[in-house]
Amino acid sequence: MNERPKILYVDDEEINTTVFQLTFSNIFEVVTAGSGETGIEVFRADPDIKFVISDMRMPLMSGLEFIREIKTYSANIPCTIMSGYQQGPEITEAIAKGEIVDYMTKPFNKRAIEQLVKKHINGAS
Repeated sequence: MNERPKILYVDDEEINTTVFQLTFSNIFEVVTAGSGETGIEVFRADPDIKFVISDMRMPLMSGLEFIREIKTYSANIPCTIMSGYQQGPEITEAIAKGEIVDYMTKPFNKRAIEQLVKKHINGAS
């Protein structure tokens, strides 16, 4: 597989998007957004995005609100939340409902993210 799958990473902290992009740019084509609102615009404009990862706590729109919104455009896009906070009841419920495929904590585990994304991209294609 020569073509790197395209993933969208949304986080309101620029350092996080920069580190994520640098860490995964040799494995995935990473596009980033600094807010849920921008993430929606990026997602709607790019049909090649295969996986979405979002921070949970962001101003104006939470990660789950962002994911619920993009699911109205593409119901089957696999998404996950990554946060520095413990998994709360709303995350557990989102996993149970199939809104997100997993929950990951910061600082992120490169191998775990790579495996999760590849599993869901390869399973979806």
